[in-house]
Amino acid sequence: MDAGQKLRRFREQLGLSQRAVADELGTTHVVIGRWERGYFKPNVTSLAKIAAFMDCTIDDLIKEEVTE
Repeated sequence: MDAGQKLRRFREQLGLSQRAVADELGTTHVVIGRWERGYFKPNVTSLAKIAAFMDCTIDDLIKEEVTE
């Protein structure tokens, strides 16, 4: 699962819309959608804001899951 898919999963678990996340991060829902679909990737500053807002770590957002 890539960072965009994880962002979407965290957002949906919190019951938030893309617009609500965008408002909190000072961006637009279009940008959030593009991150979630993998068209763009958030920069480190944005990742830190996302992690703080969603009460997770940057690692939770970007670390690849290991499957055996």
